[in-house]
Amino acid sequence: MRWAFLGIGRVTPRMVEAIRRVHGHEIVAVAARDSNALNAWCEHHSVTQRSTDFHRWCESPEIDAVYVALPPSLHFEYIRHAILNGKTVLSEKPLVMNHEQALEIAQLADKHNASVHQATAFPFHPRSQAMKRIIGSGELGEVKRIIAAFSASHILHRGRDYRTDPTLGGGCLLDLGWYCSFATQWLTGLTVVDVSAMGTKADQGIWTSAQAIVRLSNGAIAHWDSGFDAAGRKWIEVAGSQGSVICDDFLRPWDLSKPRFWVHGSDGKARAELIGPGFQQEVAMVEHIANGRTQESHQLLSIAVESHRHLDLWEKEMNDSGCDGTIR
Repeated sequence: MRWAFLGIGRVTPRMVEAIRRVHGHEIVAVAARDSNALNAWCEHHSVTQRSTDFHRWCESPEIDAVYVALPPSLHFEYIRHAILNGKTVLSEKPLVMNHEQALEIAQLADKHNASVHQATAFPFHPRSQAMKRIIGSGELGEVKRIIAAFSASHILHRGRDYRTDPTLGGGCLLDLGWYCSFATQWLTGLTVVDVSAMGTKADQGIWTSAQAIVRLSNGAIAHWDSGFDAAGRKWIEVAGSQGSVICDDFLRPWDLSKPRFWVHGSDGKARAELIGPGFQQEVAMVEHIANGRTQESHQLLSIAVESHRHLDLWEKEMNDSGCDGTIR
């Protein structure tokens, strides 16, 4: 599969490595608006074809797959253009900006039988899959609580970054709140019935913290916490009537050699699990994409679309409660 990258941001080197580790896949072209940065990126990663025109690689017959690594405000335009030109699409998260756009992308993918994916990679790690099996097995009893907490305090202090610009899709809600919804759905199969929320919006108009209490389809309650104001966290806990499963670095192991999680029983006893040491979830994601449209890929895209519905509800609740700089 011949790949083109749209964008050369901080996340792209990891995908360069992942794609090049999968047999039959190569990166043949890149696009970025800053020609100097583009040339430096291409020299560093040994990619020869380059352009400042994003549409060019969406239309090129030399390209099979397009990786959209641009700010979220640009995702919809280029995902759509790539679909209409028969490309496989991998988009960084969030998929787009809102639920309306997400629905249109999903409908367009169905209409054109397109293979569309977004780059939330934790479902492809064997640790995540083991946690999901335990939750689904009944070992924990009926799911009663989910706590998901994702934060990154360095975002606001590292210079130029789209996450600080509301017009580009910045803010912690789309960046980190995304994982709260996606992980809750993927691990439990439950969806959102009702949302109560609060948050803090910075002077530049981005959400720097966003919290929600969510009622799920089986009556369980989820607590979602995202923010640019607390130290890095990738925490998730799913508690049932008889036990709980806990992971403190769920999105991607801090140490790839130690992908661990814990299962706690109602008797106070716990066991630690270590599953998939050294595993590269991004490589497994590329291998999955190579299979084209599958039942699993359709399910993951559906979760992405539903995540946008949840985020829209979450933001509406924060706006309606007057969260304009002070948590109320």
